[in-house]
Amino acid sequence: MSAANILSVNKKIIIERWTTSVRNKIPDAHQYNLPVLKNNIPNLIEALIIALESDDARNPVFKSESHGRERAHKTQYTIIHIIKEYHMLKDTIFDVIDEYGDNIETRERDGIMFAIDQAIEQACEVFYQIRTDQRKEAMDKAENLLSDLEKQGIMRDNFIASLSHDLRGPLNNTIQLVELLDEHLSPVKDEFVDHILKGIAKSTAKGNELISNLLDVNLIQAGNPVPIHPEKSDLLEDIRVSIDSLKPSVRERISLQCLQHKVMGYWDSGAICRAVDNLISNAYKYGAKGSVITLNLQQEGEQTILSVHNEGNPIPLDQQKKLFDLYFRANNDKSNGWGLGLTLVKGIAEAHQGKLDVISNANHGTTFSMIIPNQVSH
Repeated sequence: MSAANILSVNKKIIIERWTTSVRNKIPDAHQYNLPVLKNNIPNLIEALIIALESDDARNPVFKSESHGRERAHKTQYTIIHIIKEYHMLKDTIFDVIDEYGDNIETRERDGIMFAIDQAIEQACEVFYQIRTDQRKEAMDKAENLLSDLEKQGIMRDNFIASLSHDLRGPLNNTIQLVELLDEHLSPVKDEFVDHILKGIAKSTAKGNELISNLLDVNLIQAGNPVPIHPEKSDLLEDIRVSIDSLKPSVRERISLQCLQHKVMGYWDSGAICRAVDNLISNAYKYGAKGSVITLNLQQEGEQTILSVHNEGNPIPLDQQKKLFDLYFRANNDKSNGWGLGLTLVKGIAEAHQGKLDVISNANHGTTFSMIIPNQVSH
């Protein structure tokens, strides 16, 4: 008996066994009634039967987007749950085939495997997009709420900690899901899919960095130092790696200057690189369009001086003293976003027992200099 005939005769058995397996192995599935749980699985099996009866078993005509869409609105579901559902369906299909029929053709087995893989890709793609939209909506609401609290002057430490925790959870979940998808799709993914997965991973990492910045600035506001973890490292090499990770439009404008081949010290180079990223971002945003951003790193005796210079309109003298205040922006700054950058840079410099200076005038341009000791004591 062919695989198509076995599936056709035993379709009801497959669905019953699959729903039982899902409810036993995915605890959150218990809260959904049978029609919701099954969703489009019966249609998928029907389409698979038609595909197996055709000359090309690797060309099933079915869509699994609705399955991913329905699961995305179930708050306890993740992409991992969807993948598990389809793997259980595959195992159930093969168990029934082995139980009710003889060995099936390799073509039929490959067709079933291909169909399940396609279903996973379709369902997960829709699921991820909906969840991304949901996270964006939640973040927009959170930003609006934070803005209101800021204007009212009643922002609380516990609100920031709670908000950051709530945002970091989904971001870390996304990182894990991307890694899982990358592993699952590695045998069949093309260059486009690989590019998309790397883009998601990079954007998520950036989101995690922004949350870290927010938490650190909140500590600074409360009068606490930024937590650092010093260790021996070559700051020059770490900064080169950090610059290489920037988008090309920013990277191509940076001129890194250093007289030494290595800049060794005992510090938290990761935190310092976060500070450098913020200084470069400011120079790119406020400096003269297309001008060179000069990053100078020099070790002089017992201290290291790291400066970022840009050409362009100077910062008014009366505003320079307020630059490092939380949420302060220059009068001509029409940008969106939170004014966290310079507050964080100053906090990182002080956590390394150093300081942050600024020189800005019409003749010189603007230079921010972070001066820190080579050896940070505990």
